[in-house]
Amino acid sequence: MVAKRYAKALYDLAKEEGLESKIGQELEQITLIIEKSAEFSAVVESPLYDINLKKQILADIIARASISAYVANLLNLLLEKDRFMHVADIRTAYMEMLDAASGKIKAVVTSAVDLSEAQQQRIAEALSRAVNKEVAVDVSVDPAIIGGVIADIQGMIYDGSVRTQIAKLKQGLKGEI
Repeated sequence: MVAKRYAKALYDLAKEEGLESKIGQELEQITLIIEKSAEFSAVVESPLYDINLKKQILADIIARASISAYVANLLNLLLEKDRFMHVADIRTAYMEMLDAASGKIKAVVTSAVDLSEAQQQRIAEALSRAVNKEVAVDVSVDPAIIGGVIADIQGMIYDGSVRTQIAKLKQGLKGEI
């Protein structure tokens, strides 16, 4: 995957300089700018605009956001190689590397309803105990699970949803009859 190669190169460089967190924050910041500005994305990703215009616009954004030289060089390289659309994927891959280096893993938690901060914290603590690592939760809502939660930690699924419990109960009843 293209994004992982760029992220790995950037992470290795950041690690040499002791700037892993700072670079991660800058990638988050620039990704947020790209996501919030449809016009900016349209210009830098379109082949209709001149590369010099794109570079000027990007340089202005970089200056306003106080982005470091490493991230600025990455963005310019992506622009020149017509790979700017991979910035969000590079950010995601970089953050995964940063989390892995700090012993933190991410869990995708699906709930039937929005969870409060306290509930999210309790779930994170329970999952941390289960995997013996620090867990950061990313919560999504899916009313179809009826109740409970489903947690996906690096491909390991912990399914405590009411929907699954009902399905297991139905299966058990079918087997009993």
